[in-house]
Amino acid sequence: MYGYVITEYGKVKDQFPEFKTIMETLRTTLIAKCQSDWAPKTFGGIYPKAGQFGESPIMPELFDGLATAYQPLVTWNQWFNGTGNQTIMTGAATGNTIYEDYQIGLAGLVFLDKAIRVAEIRMQIADRKIPRINIEECMAYEQPAIVFEQPFILDEESGFDLYAYVTTLGPQRIKLLGIQMNRVPNKLQVSNTGAALT
Repeated sequence: MYGYVITEYGKVKDQFPEFKTIMETLRTTLIAKCQSDWAPKTFGGIYPKAGQFGESPIMPELFDGLATAYQPLVTWNQWFNGTGNQTIMTGAATGNTIYEDYQIGLAGLVFLDKAIRVAEIRMQIADRKIPRINIEECMAYEQPAIVFEQPFILDEESGFDLYAYVTTLGPQRIKLLGIQMNRVPNKLQVSNTGAALT
């Protein structure tokens, strides 16, 4: 039920052709969910108009990282200052939740560094506990992507926690792979870059 594929991020489309189907299905499902949840708003794509919700890549500002002391991330870059089992990313709203007015389609994770400092991950999405995944195989790749065969939806005001077994200290950039829907487009179109998306 929780299958995944590990591949090079730069070659995900070539080496994992099912990725296109996964992303198309995820996008269609997420748009339908948002149209139902946010009615009467309609989908406006990347350039929504009044009365529409918009689409964007997943923004790091919706998440707290290990090294940000409970402040939203500005980039996907973090600094691991301890080893062992740790919570390395959570929703940035109260109670480790996703802010209201945002819904996220999570298709996987990407490690943007050559040095992978994590040996195992697991997630909790709302009350669903996703089993542990050993990712030591990732260390053989330049920029490994872990693509879920069945993506997840991170609903607004629902919890998100990403746990990891950290093996070494230092920098690590872990990007969430997927799409994000934004009920209030001005929060992305008008706000300053790097600002919190509350």
